[in-house]
Amino acid sequence: MTTINEIVKLVPAWQGKEVSIEPLSGGLTNNNFKIIVDGSSFFVSLSGHNSQLLGVDWYNKFYNARLCGEAGLSPKVVRQFPRQKAVVLEFLPLTLCSVESLHSESGQRRLVHTLKQMHGGPAFWQEFDMFRLIQFYVATIRERGFALPASYAAYKEQIEETGKALAPYRKQLVPCHNDLTPENLMDDGKRVFLLDFDYSGNNDPCFDLSSISVEAGYDNAQVRQLAKAYFGLIDEQIIARIHLHGILGDVGWSLWSVIQAKISDIDFDFPEYGLMRWGRASEKMTSREFDGWLQHVKTKTSRNKS
Repeated sequence: MTTINEIVKLVPAWQGKEVSIEPLSGGLTNNNFKIIVDGSSFFVSLSGHNSQLLGVDWYNKFYNARLCGEAGLSPKVVRQFPRQKAVVLEFLPLTLCSVESLHSESGQRRLVHTLKQMHGGPAFWQEFDMFRLIQFYVATIRERGFALPASYAAYKEQIEETGKALAPYRKQLVPCHNDLTPENLMDDGKRVFLLDFDYSGNNDPCFDLSSISVEAGYDNAQVRQLAKAYFGLIDEQIIARIHLHGILGDVGWSLWSVIQAKISDIDFDFPEYGLMRWGRASEKMTSREFDGWLQHVKTKTSRNKS
């Protein structure tokens, strides 16, 4: 595995200068660092162990990060090292978003503005489909002899039904981030910037809205407010898509946690995190609302076919 010192030696402009290296905490997939070179700051992200088992394609990450950096939606890419799976970015001296900021109307409005810019921009390199990623994770877990969540088999049918119900909405995809945790967002009070494009790809825009609503712990009223802020209206089919994507997101990241618990050297309680996300997904799949969400999504697609 490539070290940060090896990456520093690969940047010609840094040679012969005073360089300081500061490890940054918070990353759950990669090892991140702040590099100061003669007073100028940079951010370096290095791949964690066996990131291919998580479905991370570093060329896709480079390509999409460069597009967003050039559009002013994220830090600009300074250098990329495909073989070493490392990227050097400009360092933005801004604070990360918090759950509280995503609950404020002004913070949500700034984030929606950034998302609509990204969603309306040039296509990303690859597509992202959480349902397919779930299938990949399940296969990886079984091949490696890891353990699926104890009740996974009991919810397999609901997961597959959800994936199939959302499939028709993949006909018109837009560039999406797909991992909108507060830690992947920066806010300067005027606009929100995006960080970490590991799972970025062309997707249904409702997946990004679901990421926000799940990570911020939105209730149904707040989900409806988010949908209105983005689409300009409240439509039950859109609301249902957001909720169902949120369920698939929780399922996918719970399986991601199973794999990370076995392969990662990052100091984080992946098993507990995975249990939390699986518990939330399974609770929603047994809720009274679940069948209604499926029906709204299926009814809309049935009308479109007629």
